[in-house]
Amino acid sequence: MVSGALLVGGCAFDGEPLIKEDLYTTVDDTTELSVKVKQALKRAPQTAVNNIMVTTVSDDSVKLSGYVLDDATLYEAERVAGQVPGVRFVVNSLNVRR
Repeated sequence: MVSGALLVGGCAFDGEPLIKEDLYTTVDDTTELSVKVKQALKRAPQTAVNNIMVTTVSDDSVKLSGYVLDDATLYEAERVAGQVPGVRFVVNSLNVRR
C-alpha cells in the first residue's frame, strides 16, 4: 500500500518543466563563453594567427569555423577550445586551406 502511494505521488505532474533553463542559461553567459574561447585561441601560439570564428551553440558548447593552415592547427584549436572552463563540447567545423 505504501509503495503504491509513493508511485502515484512520484508521478504527479503540474505541467511545469522539470528543469527551468531560464534560471541557468542567459544570452550573456553564452556570449561570454565565446569570448573566453576566442581569447584562449589568441593566446595559444599555434592558433593565434588564424582567423577562427567561434559561435556559442548552447550553454556549454561552441562551434569553431573558418580556415586554418594545416591539420595540426585544426586539432590544436579544438583542444584549446575544449580546455576553456565551461566548455563541454566543441563542434569543429574548421577547414584546412589546401
